[in-house]
Amino acid sequence: MTGAPTGLYIHVPFCDGKCRYCAFYSVRYEPVLARRWLAAVQREHELFRSHHPAPVFRTVYIGGGTPTILESGLLQELAEWVRSLLPSAGADEWSVEANPGSVDAGKLRILRQSGVNRISIGAQAFDDARLNILGRRHDAAAISTAVTAARAAGFDNVGLDLIAGGPGCGPKAWRHSLNQARALEPEHLSVYALTVEEGTALARSVQRRVTRVSEAAVTARLHEAQAVLEAAGYERYEISNYASPGRACRHNLACWRGERYLGLGPAAASHVGLARWTNAPDVRDYVERLEAGLEPERDRETLAPATKAVERLVFGLRLAEGVDLDAALEEGGSPEWRGLWTAALERFRRRGLTQQSGSRWRLTRKGMDFADTVAVELMP
Repeated sequence: MTGAPTGLYIHVPFCDGKCRYCAFYSVRYEPVLARRWLAAVQREHELFRSHHPAPVFRTVYIGGGTPTILESGLLQELAEWVRSLLPSAGADEWSVEANPGSVDAGKLRILRQSGVNRISIGAQAFDDARLNILGRRHDAAAISTAVTAARAAGFDNVGLDLIAGGPGCGPKAWRHSLNQARALEPEHLSVYALTVEEGTALARSVQRRVTRVSEAAVTARLHEAQAVLEAAGYERYEISNYASPGRACRHNLACWRGERYLGLGPAAASHVGLARWTNAPDVRDYVERLEAGLEPERDRETLAPATKAVERLVFGLRLAEGVDLDAALEEGGSPEWRGLWTAALERFRRRGLTQQSGSRWRLTRKGMDFADTVAVELMP
């Protein structure tokens, strides 16, 4: 796949602290550094434009970190600059992540009036004790306040994130969080399994055997989420994501389908054609290099067509729509892969993990619990 990117991701690397489970790159918010960061992001975009065709962004996703930790004036500058990059009609979808403790009515109005049409709120749990265990800096009441403010600002596409499993996430507490989230009537819910990421406070606690994360309990919580949310009318369109009909996250769908995107900011990743690069996770080095007229420090790779084909297959299987084997093979790979992939998928079908419709394959409900196992088997 060649051509200009159609998706834009901007990484805001600032937060008010570090959650115990979080492995995403972030640093403490500093107003002066944040202003330099925005100028550097704009410069990185200019450098990209000087060597590539002009992008036509259909989707935008601003994540972090915590984008809404930016001061109102700087948040408005960021939003107005992004709007200047978009077609006259705006993006089809423009998402911004927000934390309940850092967003307010004024910031939400700024975002909505600038053209942002989707807000994703990091709820994670609706139990104060569990929020404290996770290292969150907000309470459950702040989640409802944030959703109410988003609606008042004009957002009709609101998402909530929840984390399943770990200490304090027994059946009763989890059902409470699900019911509270559902009562707020978000258009989108992301339900992530609590994972122990290297370098996090959670990982250190698990290594010291102070904390235990049971995979069986996590799976049980995820099954409970699926039952509750599907009964409420949400569609599970990806392993960890549910949406009201027509409200699936378009930006993330495009990434899972192998489409092109440009990432700006420290730790941001880009994927354009067969080229892929990821900026180093160091905001000060990022800023200083761009202020000196240099590109950010990056890890770069050029994908072999065969690798692109495998990724198209594996990531496509995360989606409820599945993946067309013919389309994956068009990306590259050896002719004999069709037989190898089909044989592997057939073995999983006999185990009840996959299903077939013509050249399209999907994971079954049971298969979604074993997505990683299926992916490994499909690797050449």
